[in-house]
Amino acid sequence: MPACAATDPEFKRHLYEALLVSYGKILAKYDAFTQGSILRDVGKEIIDYLNRHDFKFTETGQESDLATLTALFVKNGFVGTLDVQPANPGNNYIWRDLYGVDAYRELHEISDNPFLACPLNLCLYYLADKHGKSMRLLKKSFDAKDGIVESQYEVVEKEPLQPGAVDPLVIENARLYQIACDRADRLEKAHNEIHRLRGILPICSSCKKIRDENGHWQQLEVYISDHSNADFSHGFCPVCADKFMKSWAETTPFPPPRPGTPPTVNPESNP
Repeated sequence: MPACAATDPEFKRHLYEALLVSYGKILAKYDAFTQGSILRDVGKEIIDYLNRHDFKFTETGQESDLATLTALFVKNGFVGTLDVQPANPGNNYIWRDLYGVDAYRELHEISDNPFLACPLNLCLYYLADKHGKSMRLLKKSFDAKDGIVESQYEVVEKEPLQPGAVDPLVIENARLYQIACDRADRLEKAHNEIHRLRGILPICSSCKKIRDENGHWQQLEVYISDHSNADFSHGFCPVCADKFMKSWAETTPFPPPRPGTPPTVNPESNP
């Protein structure tokens, strides 16, 4: 194998940022309900993976688990320093030297919440939801010059489903079911149209009419229009146009009308 070039020390960071940006852009395409489902699943998988690799995080079932997990990330280089300041409401988080900050800055331009793809945010979202809470982002800002990220979060109780309201999961499943039904109908219709226009069509050798499935004889263009999305316009091909002109000249003393001119009237035909 050829010798590899020297390793670019920035490659790992840019690769990490590329994953954040691509994941964040894909998430932004989905509705809030679907985003929440993905965030929970990915957050759980990240915590499980870290625990399998001896970055032990033991849940206590308390809201303090959020702070404990945040401290684990800070301790292992996720951010240079993190200042947490009480705010009204929630807390204000000031991140300095956040790893992959350029990715969050790019996501900030296209998304209301650039931290959707943040690994720590995914884990916190999962933990909060597991205990019937949600993390509400109230404010975000970036200092491009100094690389400081500031975000204000509030941990709140998840709103219970109101009496008579429909569970969002039911709504989403119904929406997906309707999309699947519409797609199946379109595919079936397209298949039927293609099937009906394939195979052997009984056509009259003289008048070129086609016999349909009910035994009725139809004009060629009528049959095709009824069994496809095609429409017809009528005119003369050069050969037929020449035949028409010759036939007209042989049977009519007047020249054929030119397009856009009224037909000539024979004065002798008037009473």
